[in-house]
Amino acid sequence: MLNGNNPDLRNSEIEIKMSAKHVDVYYGDKHALKGVDLEIPARSVTALIGPSGCGKSTFLRCLNRMNDTVRGCRVEGDIHLDALDIYSKQVDVVQLRARVGMVFQKPNPFPKSIYENVAYGPRIHGLADSSEQLDHIVETALKQAGLWKEVGNRLDDSGTGLSGGQQQRLCIARAIAVSPEVILMDE
Repeated sequence: MLNGNNPDLRNSEIEIKMSAKHVDVYYGDKHALKGVDLEIPARSVTALIGPSGCGKSTFLRCLNRMNDTVRGCRVEGDIHLDALDIYSKQVDVVQLRARVGMVFQKPNPFPKSIYENVAYGPRIHGLADSSEQLDHIVETALKQAGLWKEVGNRLDDSGTGLSGGQQQRLCIARAIAVSPEVILMDE
């Protein structure tokens, strides 16, 4: 039972945002993850803790189908976002990744301006009806990522010219700019 040791949650209904049942991941013949079962509650922070190489990143990439981009990778089992089977052939992977954002372990800003790094997602998903609205989304995301005070006056500078920590916060801002339902953060 999820949170079975917490008496306040033991008998209450917990809304599950994502679930994984009997998930196995293969890289070619290598069986990387075996039988993962996990329920992730809505409106919560869930941490996966384990030694290096135990499959935490592999599992996270399953939750927004980033493993689809890895040659020879095969995911078996069931993964749901709310009631949606995310591995269904009818799922639009671009839309899924807007709902389930990801910030990778190593910062990966686009080779574009700070502004364009954050504006990219809202622009391609049609989240802004005007340049003023897009400006507001970019500013809000940078503030939420704790980067606005440092870069607000130099939005035309390259995102790749920022320090490592600033690049990571830029990637966080880029992820949250589309208001995802879930954010996956790898370390």
